[in-house]
Amino acid sequence: MAEDEPSTFRASMRRVPSPVVVVTARGPQEARGITIGSFSSVALDPPLVSFNVGRDASMFEVMEHCDRFAVHVLGENQAHLAEQFAIPGLSGAEQFEAVPHERDAHGTPILEGGSGVLHCRPHDSIPAGDHCLYVGRVVEVEERSDQGAVLYYKSDYRGVGKELSSTRLAPVKRASNDSS
Repeated sequence: MAEDEPSTFRASMRRVPSPVVVVTARGPQEARGITIGSFSSVALDPPLVSFNVGRDASMFEVMEHCDRFAVHVLGENQAHLAEQFAIPGLSGAEQFEAVPHERDAHGTPILEGGSGVLHCRPHDSIPAGDHCLYVGRVVEVEERSDQGAVLYYKSDYRGVGKELSSTRLAPVKRASNDSS
């Protein structure tokens, strides 16, 4: 693939389902949120999570200066929040204007509803091309009702869907003189 073909890469990655979360934080100027499609668990000890933020995103400056952030695991009935926090050009105040939320003791916006919230402290940040990979240490887990989850797949938000059955493969039988 030529380096000048990011649209081909982007189209291919849209075929890979990814979890959708909303990350909120308070920076020196304002509180903001961002829809994230690159969320992942990193480690259990200590509990670490990661996600990417584009260097041109308004949230980049907030993440560079915040001392806390929250990862909101959206319920299936909250795809509208994924859309809201993905709208470019909104100020922080406009992002939260019609969104039910409160501020925690650190000033971090905490969205109402959803499946859960991971309260985090920044652990590390790693430059990664036109993005920055942020690693957060989870300091508190707020479990809420199990409302499913939101995924991004083929340019659209989707629910988790049905559980798939699988059949375990039988071991390969080899003759005793076969080498492996």
